[in-house]
Amino acid sequence: MSAFARRWDDSRWQLAAFVLAHVVLFAGVFRGVYTMPFSGTGLFYDYGSAIVAGKVPYRDVFIEYPPLALVFFTLPRVLGASFRWYYVWYQVEIVVADLVILSLLYAARDRDGAPWRILLPYTVLVLAVGPIALQQYDLFPAAITLAAVVAFAARRDTAAWILLALGTMTKVYPALIAPVFLILDDRATLVPRARRAAALFAGTCLAVLLPLILIAPASLKGMLAFHAERGIQVESVYSSIAFAARSVGLGMVNVTQSHRSAGLSGPLADLLARVSTFVLVAALIAACVFIERQSRRLRALDGRDVRIVATSSALVILAGLVTSKVLSPQYLVWVLPLLPLVVRPHRLWMWGLFATAGLATYYIYPLHYEALLRREGLAVAALAARNLLLLILTVTVARSLRAACADSMTPVRSPEALSVA
Repeated sequence: MSAFARRWDDSRWQLAAFVLAHVVLFAGVFRGVYTMPFSGTGLFYDYGSAIVAGKVPYRDVFIEYPPLALVFFTLPRVLGASFRWYYVWYQVEIVVADLVILSLLYAARDRDGAPWRILLPYTVLVLAVGPIALQQYDLFPAAITLAAVVAFAARRDTAAWILLALGTMTKVYPALIAPVFLILDDRATLVPRARRAAALFAGTCLAVLLPLILIAPASLKGMLAFHAERGIQVESVYSSIAFAARSVGLGMVNVTQSHRSAGLSGPLADLLARVSTFVLVAALIAACVFIERQSRRLRALDGRDVRIVATSSALVILAGLVTSKVLSPQYLVWVLPLLPLVVRPHRLWMWGLFATAGLATYYIYPLHYEALLRREGLAVAALAARNLLLLILTVTVARSLRAACADSMTPVRSPEALSVA
């Protein structure tokens, strides 16, 4: 056996190789080859500059993101006053978040399996999502959410619920998987554990919010109103429905700019916006009921398999994505770190569907976004195809979870034997 082969068999060398590959990917490929002309970094710089200048978030300057996101926006501003250096330090933050995800996936792997079997799929999926992962901030809550999932699977419940709360205070969506943790918890002690979980989650959120509550008690209302008043975003599944209805003469649809994004207006869009909340709630409830029913079929309920937890969490997040009235391109990052951990038997299909959806998203945004805003046929068709892929992916994740839970050979691993096989 050659020296290279011996080193590659060492799991630490495999991790080091993927760390190097991801540094090259984010610092080189996403900046010079596979790029994106649009970025949220300028807005984040403005937020960080306002906070450094002593302004109170939400009261003195409107901010659409939860409070803990401001830490990630402000730290690069402390390190670099000019936008040029802010941009450098912000991207360093992004690379660190990506490497945290790599490390978490490495820790969650099957101890007897080669790390590349989980790190390679993650790398391919990152490539499919593309440079938007570098230009937005969704990789931060994604890393925190994965940490919560891994901690929960390892029975580190205190850490899991605190991390889940911190993720929620960074971007609200991690709260969607709180019911998953409760469903997969030990049934015999569910009530006391649920009380403790609620106390940890609420206490952590309160600790983050407390400074704002004390300084400006009404300051968060603007952020909440901003999101509540948003209409149908042009890239959502509802948008595809509206465009399809328009094509057969069932309603007029106009594209307008509001709430810092492109959205739809018109009677049909307004109707879809009104029903979207009910559809979202119904989809999330259905996903949780499905997970609960499948969990009953596991051979043992006194342990937690990281694969089951990750797949269940991915299902709930996907159900939220496809039924939400807002589906920005960077939202794909939310489920990205969970997919390398999904269960068999449809794992390859799930990876392929997500990768194709990621490439289709890049085709739409940024390559043909202006064409989409003009409602040109090819761009509208590409959006419909991407949204259909996400719907199929959601169903495939559910089918794979059902098959895994029904299989009498599916083990629920102890925390000492977390497996992604």
